[in-house]
Amino acid sequence: MGNIICFDENTPVDDWICMSNAATDVFLNVLSLSGSILAKTVEEKQFIIWLSEKDQKFVGLGTVGFHIVDMPWKRETFSNDKLFLLNVIKSAENKLGWEKLDYTPKLILPNLKKFKEYIEKMTEDDIDDNALREWLEAAEDNDPIHCEFPRCKKCNTLLTFLGCPICNNKTYDK
Repeated sequence: MGNIICFDENTPVDDWICMSNAATDVFLNVLSLSGSILAKTVEEKQFIIWLSEKDQKFVGLGTVGFHIVDMPWKRETFSNDKLFLLNVIKSAENKLGWEKLDYTPKLILPNLKKFKEYIEKMTEDDIDDNALREWLEAAEDNDPIHCEFPRCKKCNTLLTFLGCPICNNKTYDK
């Protein structure tokens, strides 16, 4: 079992990012680390929390794949958000924050490269106007996205309603 990330429901199978569960954890961890360091605006923090909520330890193995168009895009900040995500990916490729991991990520660069291609492909016309609203409405009042974006005291990563994505995954063998 593994996870699939693709641009949208019409993405051809041979263009999917297919990852094992462990590779998915590494992928999300490196994005969470670099994104938590770089995120300044509410929208940037929301993107990183949205990605970090795909924590298989709690959500279930093989259940955290997603479509790029279903991410919490906002028309008003689209250009800035796209640039932010591209910077997060570049920073992850350059190992920003990796010193906080208890393992050395391997073979993650091809998945980050493909993810970058998907983000580059995204246009304002691709935005699902309901995705952000539905995600925010589904969150409890005490969810970090509604509570000024607290951070993990140990690794300074943005917290999700599941806790710290990095600390949660320390027990996995990557």
